[in-house]
Amino acid sequence: MENGVSPQPPPPAQESPAAPELETALSGTESAGAAATALQRHTCYDLLPVSYKVIVFDTSLPVKKALAALLQHGVQSAPLWDSNSMRFAGMLTDFINLIRHYYTNTSYDNALEEIEQLQISGLREIQQKMGLLRPRNIAIHPMQTLYEASKLLLKDHLHRLPLVDRVGNQETIVSVVTQYKILKYLAANAPAVTKLDTQLRDLGIGTFENLATATASTPLIEVLNLFIERKISAVPIVDEKGFVLDVYEKYDVLMLAREGAFYDLEMPVSEALVKRAPDFEGIHTCTMSDTLGQVLETIRRMPVHRFIVVEDNTLKGVVSLSDLLSYLINH
Repeated sequence: MENGVSPQPPPPAQESPAAPELETALSGTESAGAAATALQRHTCYDLLPVSYKVIVFDTSLPVKKALAALLQHGVQSAPLWDSNSMRFAGMLTDFINLIRHYYTNTSYDNALEEIEQLQISGLREIQQKMGLLRPRNIAIHPMQTLYEASKLLLKDHLHRLPLVDRVGNQETIVSVVTQYKILKYLAANAPAVTKLDTQLRDLGIGTFENLATATASTPLIEVLNLFIERKISAVPIVDEKGFVLDVYEKYDVLMLAREGAFYDLEMPVSEALVKRAPDFEGIHTCTMSDTLGQVLETIRRMPVHRFIVVEDNTLKGVVSLSDLLSYLINH
C-alpha cells in the first residue's frame, strides 16, 4: 500500500470472462422491460474487464492526499479500508459537506490548519456529528446480479456501489459498480437496446419543473447548497434567456478543495468553473424527440453523467442516469 492508495487485484476465485453478449435477451421491437431480464441473467462480476484497477483509501490517509489521489486517477470517489478491523469501511465521496462545515464554523486560517492534519477517519466523524453518515456501509457481492445492483443503487439513491467479496471474516474490495457502467454494459452488449425507438417525451422520466439552476454570477455557496437541498449532482448554468452555458458538477468541487479555495465560497460560479479539471468531458444535451435508443448509444460511446434536455439551446429539463436505469428495470 503506497500512501494509503491500494490497487486491489481481481478476485482470485475465477478468471474474468469476456463480457457475454445479451443480444439473445432483446430484439429491436421488444420493450425496455427485456433489459431487466437481461440484467437478471448477468452478475456484477460479468461487468468487470479482464484487466482493471480499483483505488482504495485506508481510513488513516490524510484527506488532502486522498483529494490529490482522486484527481490524479480521474475518479470521483473511492472505497475505504479499515486496516485495524481489516474490513470495508464505506465510501469516500464528495467533499461538499466538509467545505460547508468549515465555511460556517471556523476561520480560513483554522480551516487550512485542520485540513492539513485531517484524516479520512476524522472526516467521517465530522459527517457523523452532522448526521450525514449512512447508518450502514452499503455493498454488494460481485456474484449478485446486475439487476440486484441496479435496484440497490436506486433504492438507496447511490451513484456507485462497492463490490465486496466476503469469505468468513475476510473481506476483499473487488471493484465499484456505477449506474453509468451498468447502462454502458447493457448498451454495448445488447445492441438491440440502442434501437428502442420510444421518444423521451413519451417515457415519462426526467425533471422538467422547478429545476435547480444558477447564472454565471451566482455565488458558489448557493450552488453547493442546491446540491445538498435538492439531492442533485449537477446544476445547469443558464443566462437570462434560459440558454444553457455550462454545468457545475459535484466533481468540480474536488478541484476547488484541492486548491484551497474552499473558503472563498462567495466567488461567482463562473470563476469556480475556471478551476475545473482539464479533462472535463463536456455537456451532453438531448431533445425531447431523441429516442431511448439514441440516448443509450451515446452512453455506449462516451462517459455521461446526465443529459441536459434543451430546445433551441434553451433549458427544458434534466434526465439523469437513475431516471434511465429506473425506467429500464421497471418497464
